[in-house]
Amino acid sequence: MKLEGGAYMHTNGYFQLASTKDGLMITVYPPQPGGRKAEVEDLISYAAQKGISDYIDVLKAKMAFDGGKDKVRMLIYDKSPVPNGEFGSYNISRDKMEVEAVFYPPFEGEHELTAEGIKDDLAASGVKMGILDDEINRFIEEREYFVPYTIARGQQPVDGHDGRIEYKFNTVTSAKPKMNDDGTVDFHSLDNVNHINAGDVVAELFPEDYGTPGYDVVGQPVSPKKVKRAVFQYGRNLKVSEDKRFLISEVSGHVTLENDKVFVSNELELVNVDNSTGDINYSGNVIIKGNVITGFSVNASGDITVNGLVEGANLTAGGNITLMRGVQGGGRAMLTAGGDIVSKFIESANMVSAGGKIETDSILHSKVIAKGPIVVQGRNGLIVGGDVKSRVLIDCKTIGNDMGTATVVGVGVDPTVKKRIDVLKNELEQLGKQKIQLGQLVTALRKKQDIEGGLDAEKQALQQKTMRNMLMLEKQLSDDKKELEECRNMISEDASARIKVSRTANIGTKVMFGDQYIFLREKYDFCQFIKKDGDIKSSGM
Repeated sequence: MKLEGGAYMHTNGYFQLASTKDGLMITVYPPQPGGRKAEVEDLISYAAQKGISDYIDVLKAKMAFDGGKDKVRMLIYDKSPVPNGEFGSYNISRDKMEVEAVFYPPFEGEHELTAEGIKDDLAASGVKMGILDDEINRFIEEREYFVPYTIARGQQPVDGHDGRIEYKFNTVTSAKPKMNDDGTVDFHSLDNVNHINAGDVVAELFPEDYGTPGYDVVGQPVSPKKVKRAVFQYGRNLKVSEDKRFLISEVSGHVTLENDKVFVSNELELVNVDNSTGDINYSGNVIIKGNVITGFSVNASGDITVNGLVEGANLTAGGNITLMRGVQGGGRAMLTAGGDIVSKFIESANMVSAGGKIETDSILHSKVIAKGPIVVQGRNGLIVGGDVKSRVLIDCKTIGNDMGTATVVGVGVDPTVKKRIDVLKNELEQLGKQKIQLGQLVTALRKKQDIEGGLDAEKQALQQKTMRNMLMLEKQLSDDKKELEECRNMISEDASARIKVSRTANIGTKVMFGDQYIFLREKYDFCQFIKKDGDIKSSGM
């Protein structure tokens, strides 16, 4: 700190040399409380830098530095070098990011450094950037010697970050059963398939940030750490958004990640459907290479293909169902398809083809319904036991057996559809009456509101409840009308509906055309059953 009159109050101890007629004189000043004591090593370093080591008697100098708390002045050599002014020793760090300066006192009466002089020294050392004026000025104010001042510092670079991809689905799926509240384990809901819809975003890319370069004290740029670029890796049925940020599925199905590559398919392949998979609910086609075990279900918006056996399971397909080894349902299997069903055999199962045909080698003790033809023309061509109905055609080799097993085959309108029509008509009539009553109540409440300028809390609650009931009733009316129309379309009988038997229709078989039926009291070979003039008759093929 600079005092009045130009002197400095040094916190640290220091020395000062003087050239006199008697030789080289040294004055050692003690430190202020808490300050650093000057050491003889400081003098040795000073002399080495200025090339005056030969003028220093180290033993005498050491005596001056060991003088304790008092100022000591003494002659340390009988000759005197050329006096030096105040100077700094500048050290540029190995990474060239900092300059550290240690300053040394001038000979008595010699010049002191200025801020501009220090900057000139730095420039001569190649330092161009990051000069710390505040630190230089601090030294000018303090004049503390033999301690380091950081007088230049480069700008550290700002590191960026790698690009990354955030996947919008579970990348690690595992078949983990659900624990129910009662302590039982549910092996049906394993949630081990990542379902997606067309248009879903399956991944988002966050671009890399290259960071901001810095510079060192000599003006060279300092690069931030290198970063890695992230790039979408993907297979078919996927597209990248225009801004390159999002990976989007073009189809409904499921998504997986394999070796950092995204795959989307509308076809799910499984080995078996069992405890390892749970129930399957999939938007697309499902291919099962093995079996579908009793108690499990497969629901697909597309086709279902099972290469193995279907046991007492539920299969529902928006498209076709193909069973390469058939179904042995044990009375529990339920198969429903929006399209065709093809099965090697059908045993003890319930089966509905809502929009297509059914083809198989044999139907045993099963309930089978099809909108289209039911063709049982494999090596066996048997229909034995159960109830088999088609809107248009049943084409088989043998119906029933010699033991008279109860077997029902029918074509034409399903009588249950006619009963459903009657139920729907009655329901629509009742709903219509309820709608009129609710409408009258709404009108009365609105009129009261207009006259009185408002409704009390009880009437407001009644009004809101009535409006909710109206909305629910309207939906029920719409649903019933739609179902009634579908049923009416189903009851139009096909005049060509028939049952064809290329071998034998056995005694005891019940043959139905709509709600009309006959029991066969004798065997019929190589014939067909038709409805003619209001009666069920047999005729030659």
